[in-house]
Amino acid sequence: MILKSFAVFLPALAAGFGLVHLIWKNDHGIALILKIFLGSGLGLGITSCLYFLRLLLFPGQGGYLLIECIFLTLILIALFVQKRISLDISPRFLPLSQIQILLSLTVILIGVVAISFLLAYARFAPHGDYDAQAIWNLRARFIYRSGDAWEHAFSPLVNRNFHMDYPLLIPLSVVGGWNTLGSEVLRIPTVLSALFFFSIAGVVFSVIAYLRTLSQAALAVMILLATPGLLLFTTFQTADIPLTYFFLASAGLFVLAGKENHRGLLVLSGMMAGFSAWTKNEGIPFVIVMILYTSIVFGILKAGRTFFSLLAGMSFPLLTIGLFKIVISANNDLFTSNALSEIVSKVFDPTRYAQILTHLTTELFRLGNWPISIILVLFVYGAIMGIKRPGSFAEKFVWIIPLSQFVVYLLIYLITPHDLEWHLNYSMSRLLIHLFPMALCSFFLFVNPPETVINKVQ
Repeated sequence: MILKSFAVFLPALAAGFGLVHLIWKNDHGIALILKIFLGSGLGLGITSCLYFLRLLLFPGQGGYLLIECIFLTLILIALFVQKRISLDISPRFLPLSQIQILLSLTVILIGVVAISFLLAYARFAPHGDYDAQAIWNLRARFIYRSGDAWEHAFSPLVNRNFHMDYPLLIPLSVVGGWNTLGSEVLRIPTVLSALFFFSIAGVVFSVIAYLRTLSQAALAVMILLATPGLLLFTTFQTADIPLTYFFLASAGLFVLAGKENHRGLLVLSGMMAGFSAWTKNEGIPFVIVMILYTSIVFGILKAGRTFFSLLAGMSFPLLTIGLFKIVISANNDLFTSNALSEIVSKVFDPTRYAQILTHLTTELFRLGNWPISIILVLFVYGAIMGIKRPGSFAEKFVWIIPLSQFVVYLLIYLITPHDLEWHLNYSMSRLLIHLFPMALCSFFLFVNPPETVINKVQ
């Protein structure tokens, strides 16, 4: 059933690749690899939005596969018209050096171990963790079983922790897969989580390889694939890994757009940011972060075209979110029971700052569930390798994106209406995982690649 579950999404993945290839006319080997991993999230995001519109406009729930096929057909027609069907592949990293071959083989080995772990855990816990059972997969089941009355799935009577305001990219993708296969196949959520996990690794590898070297990219993706926390959250079948993917893809595309002065890449970056908001509520402040980052990199007076391109990409997912909020009127638990006077008192309460800082220190030390601090390891590695001067202005300030989102998370903890200790224990490790691939990518763009040190030694 794993292969069948994967095949369900193949038309969307292919259409996503075709759309990226249509917008970004670059046939270098690494660029094509990057397009594959960008296309996976883009295809799934667009298809889920189209499927939501289909649910609003027509009775019943079928048609997910038809939507995928129509999407793919339109992309193929556009590629044919633009004469982009044939690929003029130009590999940049051949022939490979000995260290590149060794690192590449190590990446493959770690990847095989990661796949084995995910498959074993899928058999052990096919329904995911508690949040998947109580929110994400539960929502998909109620939508799927409700038929024409799918809106009834958002009744507050379903579960007090159901979070009706949560966006629908993941639940509707699951529902679409179930409708295509004709039953509630347990492997659909598993395959979705795995697709996004390996797409994260693919984006990290491709962006760093494109901007730096293959060895630098291999080192980064080795750390990523071997991070226990990322693997564990992938098995949970929640929206955190897809959200992490969209954060990373949007930031990576923006850096590439700054380097190549390519407005099409900005459109793609905006789409990825928009889909992060269609995946989880944490994506809404990320959209604002990307808009502010645009003004920092390009300057307020020179950002007109850049803003237009970014917002053009964001428009479709944000329109879908707006329709969802109108159709499903639901309040956010962080703000409905949080009066302004309470928020102000919390902001000026020093004990809350101390509590957050204490918990943050612990979580950063054990980031990713590594047996030793990965931050300390990277710090030592960076001190040994030295700092590389970033190429473009966007590269110099890419670290602002995860840092800004991190500040947003801390502010939410500061004003949360929930018990602060419970909220910190329940979610901080998960929120830090959202930012880890972005931060890791930024780190390897700033340090010298292995080739630089080897050349100096020789």
